[in-house]
Amino acid sequence: MPIVKKRVNVAAGATSEQILQGTTYEYVTGGTQLVVAAADASATYAGDITMRFNINNTEFANDAVVSEKVDGEAFGYRGGYVLNDTVTGPDVRYRPIITFTNNDATARDVEVSVFISTQPALHKSPR
Repeated sequence: MPIVKKRVNVAAGATSEQILQGTTYEYVTGGTQLVVAAADASATYAGDITMRFNINNTEFANDAVVSEKVDGEAFGYRGGYVLNDTVTGPDVRYRPIITFTNNDATARDVEVSVFISTQPALHKSPR
């Protein structure tokens, strides 16, 4: 399963770059599962980072609050850091757009991972 993992610094009052821009997964095909996990990785948690997630002008999350990164808690496609788990529709070209907005008065660090699978069965157990 491919993964796009980044740590982005978002200035006060700013919105981050499009997370998948410039990657192999800036565009995906139908039947692709996208699991977005993110955490505020700054030294102190303010609770003022939000995520926006759109695919082809359909909004899947707007102002989803990003949790604090906790030492010892697994950061993966399951668990408390997952903000969205979506499978694209019919076989056409899709453009997922994921951005983070910092509503705090100081810059914040966001750790984000996008897990990508063309076999949408990440959460199912093998039979």
